[in-house]
Amino acid sequence: MPSIMEVVLMRILKNVTEQELGFYTNQLTAKALHERTMRDSVYVPKSDAGAAAVFVASRKAEKIPNQTDKVELSSAGQKISLNSTKNTTAKGKEDTPNISFSMSQRSNGHISLSFDNSAMVSRAVKQGYVEIDGRQVELSDDVKKQLIATNNKIQDAKEAATMHNMLLHEAANARQTSDAMKKANDKMSRVMTTAARIMHGKKVSPADEKELMEFNKDLYAMAKSAAALAEHHRKQDDKEDDKISKENEGARAREAEPKDYSVEETPLPKNEVQMEVSFEGDMPRVTAVGAGLSE
Repeated sequence: MPSIMEVVLMRILKNVTEQELGFYTNQLTAKALHERTMRDSVYVPKSDAGAAAVFVASRKAEKIPNQTDKVELSSAGQKISLNSTKNTTAKGKEDTPNISFSMSQRSNGHISLSFDNSAMVSRAVKQGYVEIDGRQVELSDDVKKQLIATNNKIQDAKEAATMHNMLLHEAANARQTSDAMKKANDKMSRVMTTAARIMHGKKVSPADEKELMEFNKDLYAMAKSAAALAEHHRKQDDKEDDKISKENEGARAREAEPKDYSVEETPLPKNEVQMEVSFEGDMPRVTAVGAGLSE
């Protein structure tokens, strides 16, 4: 029984069977137990000591009655139970175990009796008879063996079904975990690629940019800063490129200008080398050598 201090610090989930608790504790995550707790648990506010005391008192009051198995009876079973209770009281058999079962009339005039649960079968076998409409139906040793064997078979089938369902849930949880990990890895790959593209000045869609920002604001800010710095460098490079391009354009323009390579030649002298010869006397002789002597 939890103390008041324990009660005010937790949500309390009542009426959890051992099999159900085993199912919850075998889950890879506490999601199923958390949902069950949030849906069906009793919550006592921390500041409400009075409510905590009332809850603890109610749990103490439930302790003794809960040690006795109780089952819900069908309409037919309630009538049988009332008749059985009246007969038992009249005969002074107040200590007769309460055995709950339901009945239906068969077409052959027989009555089909169905025990409500395993505990009722065990009580009937231990008692050795059941009462129907105030009449005892004795259970022979052979019938008892058949009841026990049938009950064990049904319990084994239930346990097998429970185990099968548990394995199905574990497999589903494993798939869910695997899918979640793949989704996380895929998202990580996408946002890292988006960050790299932004850093290098590539064009990204608004959806990609939003995903990166929601995934990691610091990474998004770093990518945008790198993109801004790269843009600044590009602008500086563009200015330098424009300057070089203009210089090249001027050089090409100068190269394309027509050039006049004609020259004005100085006329060649018209005079030739001349030599004067005199034939006076007995022998000819050169009297002068020069240019333009004849002029």
